[in-house]
Amino acid sequence: MADTHAASAVPTLVTSLVRLRPIGADDEATLRAILATPAVSQWWHPPEDGFPFDHEAGTVRWAVELLGPPGPGPAGAVVGMVQAYEGDDPDYDESGIDIFLTPSMHRRGLGRDVVTTVRDWLVDIRGHHLVTIDPAASNTAAIACYTACGFQPVGILHGRERSTDRRGWHDTLLMQYCAWWFDAGSASHRP
Repeated sequence: MADTHAASAVPTLVTSLVRLRPIGADDEATLRAILATPAVSQWWHPPEDGFPFDHEAGTVRWAVELLGPPGPGPAGAVVGMVQAYEGDDPDYDESGIDIFLTPSMHRRGLGRDVVTTVRDWLVDIRGHHLVTIDPAASNTAAIACYTACGFQPVGILHGRERSTDRRGWHDTLLMQYCAWWFDAGSASHRP
């Protein structure tokens, strides 16, 4: 099982489209501006005062930075944030992902690229076999993205998350990626 680690140990992950790198002080204004856009703020709560450096132990946050042409935008542009979290109980495999991207990057395959990269980091490098993600049950675009990344629905968690307008609660869809599903054999006999 993976152990928690300090933000100073955050690796840089690179794909053909993006560089996932540790968040720096220069990223704060950009990430706050992305969170304030209506297409993002409908799903994400307003940031706390310490954002984006206010995460809990066992959580790693990356700035999503474009590599540039032939990709979807200019090299070096920060277009979102992704975080991975890990639990520290050796009897439970707990890891998960949260992500937001600027609206101009929606529906371009960037979310799939980022989620798959972080999922694989949690499985292949950090040693997890189970990764969860929990979009709002009405966020069909996110659900389609996560399904394309191999996440399967587990079930609806009724009234789990406070609505971003703070006027009520909404359902979330718990989804999981189990590395064993993609191996031959049954998870019931895995070590």
